[in-house]
Amino acid sequence: MSNHPRISKRPKRNSGARRPSVIRIDGARNWPKTLDHFVWFLLRAGVKHEQITKTLADSVNRHRYTQALVVPRPQVLEYSRVITEWMTDPLYLDGYGNTVTLPVTGPRMSFRSLVRKALPHEDAGDVLKVLSRHGIVRRIPSRRVQLLADTFLPNGQEQAQFLAYTLSALEGIIDTCHANLTTGDAKKQLGQVQRLVIAERFDMDRIAEYDAYARKSAHAMLAKHDAWLKRREINGPVRGKGRIGYVGIGIFGFKAR
Repeated sequence: MSNHPRISKRPKRNSGARRPSVIRIDGARNWPKTLDHFVWFLLRAGVKHEQITKTLADSVNRHRYTQALVVPRPQVLEYSRVITEWMTDPLYLDGYGNTVTLPVTGPRMSFRSLVRKALPHEDAGDVLKVLSRHGIVRRIPSRRVQLLADTFLPNGQEQAQFLAYTLSALEGIIDTCHANLTTGDAKKQLGQVQRLVIAERFDMDRIAEYDAYARKSAHAMLAKHDAWLKRREINGPVRGKGRIGYVGIGIFGFKAR
C-alpha cells in the first residue's frame, strides 16, 4: 500500500495584477531635489555660483536658531480625500444631496467605513482626530460625526501642517517648471501645466475684492478637479501594463512686495 504525502496547494498568483507603491509629493523630505532644481534655475539665468554659495551660507547663518516643527507625514495631507468621498458618494448623502451624519464605527455607512473607502491604509481614529482638530468635522451626541466644511483648510494654529503643504507645493511648482525647461518632449510634460495671469497696473484699493474673487473661483475649480480625478482613480491592483501616478493641480495668488 503506497503512501502519498499530502501536498498543500498554494493559491495561484494573478501574474497580471500588482499593487505598486505610490511616489508622493513630499516637500519636507524631497527638499534636496527642490533646492537642486532652484540652483539650476539661477545658474541658467546667469547668476554666478560664488554668489549663490555665499547667499545660501548667509541664509543658513541668519536662520540658524529657527525652531523646528514636527512636519506630518505626506499621507496626513491626503485626509481631505475623506471629505471628497463623503460629499460625492451617494451612500453618504441624503435625498437632497446633503451629507449625512455618520456613526463613528460600523461595517457600513459609518465614519470608519468612509475612511476605509477613501484611504484604505489609514487609521480612522487618527483621521477623525486630525479633521476634528482643524474644525472640518465634529463629534455630536450618540457617537456620530458631522461634516462642517467642504475643504481641508488647516486651522491657523497648525503651523506644521501649513509648512508641510507649503513645502509640497514648492516641490510641485519647481518640478513642473524644471520639466518644462529641460525637456522638449511633449509626452514628458503631460500633467505639468504652467500658466500665469498677471495685471501690471492693478488698482490696489480693490485688492480685497480680488482676494475674495480669487478664493471663490479657486475653490470651485479645485472642487471640479477633485471630483474629476476621483472618478478616474484605480482603487485595486493594477493589471497588465496599467500604471498609477500621483497627479494634481495647485493654485496660488501673488503680488509684488
